[in-house]
Amino acid sequence: METSGTHPYQLLVQSILDYAIFMVDPQGRVRSWNAGAEQIHGYRPADIVGRPFALLHTEQERAGGRPELILHMAAAHGRFQEEAERLRRDGSRFWAHMVCDAVRDEHGHLLGFAMVTRDITERRHTEQRLREVERRFRLFVDGVTDCAICMLDPNGIVTDWNAGAERIKGYAAAEIIGRPLARFFVNPQVAQTAMTVAAESGRYDLVDWQVRKDGSRFMAEIAIDAIRDSDGQLLGFAKITRDITERMEAERHLEETRAQLFQSQKIEALGQLTGGIAHDFNNLLQGIIGSLEVVQMRLASGRQDVDRFLGNAIDSAKRAATLTHRLLAFARRQPLAPKSVSLNDLVTQIAELLPATLGERVELKLDLAPALVPVLCDPNLLESALLNLAINARDAMPDGGRLTIRTGSAPPGEGPLRRPHSLSDAPTLLLQVSDTGMGMTPEVRARAFDPFFTTKPKGRGTGLGLSMIHGFVTQSRGAIELESEPGHGTTVSIYLPSGERRNVRSNDAREPGARWEPAAGETILLVEDEDVVRELVAGKLRELHYRVLEARDGHGGLAAIESDERIDLMVSDIGLPGLNGLQMAEVGRHRRPGLKVLFVTGYAETMPEDWTLDADTDLLTKPFEFDTLVQRIRTLLPSPLKRAQNP
Repeated sequence: METSGTHPYQLLVQSILDYAIFMVDPQGRVRSWNAGAEQIHGYRPADIVGRPFALLHTEQERAGGRPELILHMAAAHGRFQEEAERLRRDGSRFWAHMVCDAVRDEHGHLLGFAMVTRDITERRHTEQRLREVERRFRLFVDGVTDCAICMLDPNGIVTDWNAGAERIKGYAAAEIIGRPLARFFVNPQVAQTAMTVAAESGRYDLVDWQVRKDGSRFMAEIAIDAIRDSDGQLLGFAKITRDITERMEAERHLEETRAQLFQSQKIEALGQLTGGIAHDFNNLLQGIIGSLEVVQMRLASGRQDVDRFLGNAIDSAKRAATLTHRLLAFARRQPLAPKSVSLNDLVTQIAELLPATLGERVELKLDLAPALVPVLCDPNLLESALLNLAINARDAMPDGGRLTIRTGSAPPGEGPLRRPHSLSDAPTLLLQVSDTGMGMTPEVRARAFDPFFTTKPKGRGTGLGLSMIHGFVTQSRGAIELESEPGHGTTVSIYLPSGERRNVRSNDAREPGARWEPAAGETILLVEDEDVVRELVAGKLRELHYRVLEARDGHGGLAAIESDERIDLMVSDIGLPGLNGLQMAEVGRHRRPGLKVLFVTGYAETMPEDWTLDADTDLLTKPFEFDTLVQRIRTLLPSPLKRAQNP
């Protein structure tokens, strides 16, 4: 092409490589040809200028008069554009976006046409691939019938609807596209919340009731995902809904079946428990009733040799009390008196007594971790649990063996013990008893904590030992684990909460070993709703020269506290009608700060879980011996010397 004297604009057009730009005269012959046209179509200017532009069209278009039609439409309307296939010089085809503009002079005479062609082959192929992907995705989405899949615009309006959505919700696509998502929710506000959260975090999952076209409801598992473009602009949401009504119903049915099975097992265990209780209590009651009948007959005949039979009755009654305590321990209802205790000291003291119990053929080994923090528990019951485990270990080693008692601590957050969040940084104390005995089979191990289950010979065990320990540990907010295999011994691990963060004073603060003596004139307020018990205790205390005020309920006791009567000590049952003993003492100490209280109870139902002793409080479990009652009173009351110094 000639370039001398060419206008700068023409030079610019000639240098463009991305677009084929050329002029065509009114007869359709090429009059100019830029570098982009040469690159796209393959013709040099000398090969195409002066020839019909129809050479750039396919044979089918030429035969159909398409080139002429393009010029006619452009001349008539000023512009014509289309996307169609075009030819290169080598005969290959490409997709082109073509714009043809009519060029006229100032008088409107047609001078020719300006043609601009761009190669869009890559874009067309990309669009075709996308259409294929979309087609396959549509087939996939429509093929999903167990999930409702729908697309939403940013305002929550349905824009797409699959066959699964039609099956589950009852609406055809034509009925629902263009409608808001909220119409499917029982509470429309839930839909708005779901989209808001999905837009902020990318996804929102929920389980909620949905509504079908016929108005029926179903439980749905719903996932809403935010859809964004590459720039992060929100395009809309994808919502997938699964009908889980049948699954929920099946799970409910399964839970009911499990509950029925559990109830059946519970009834079986209850039958075993009540049978064991009835058997043991009948034997004990026979000893009590039979002995008292003999006493009654001998006294009626004037005979005084009844001591042996009274002793038998008392012994049977004490055994009945022990059985009751074990049952309460199993039921986690025994009264606890938790204190801050040194675990190593407790183990060491018990270990001094064990050799006589274990016998010469059992070796005792202590493995005590140093510098342990105190443990929070009832020390008497922990001693009893340790003694029971030692006896069980001895019986499991009839030919001798080794019994190992270990103590230790688990770091905060470790071990099976669950703690309140406020104590999550406190350690857990471990007491572990291991033997080298015969071990347990899986069947025996599974029932080891069941009440009245025992593998010992008849008459050598009640079957309440391990169940009592399990109840005590659980009630103490602890945990217990049992490991055992036949021929490889047994290990019982007890985990208990530490007492280092609790403001607890142990009984050591009460001058242990001091000898307390009752003094005439000391006043004791006795609150007990059981008339027989109250009369017996009051009579015994008066025989010991105490002055006794009596009340039969919490309100009567509180009235005595708020009176002007001198009260040195209150002895009160906890389970009182109306105002219980703990409530009465709490209110009463506002009137009499420092009031010393000895609580008496046989049942822990009314006691707070975090209840602990302090220096002015003690706990005595029913049934009790009078000597024990008097000793506890003497421990709480000040000594005669202190009374003389502090009149």
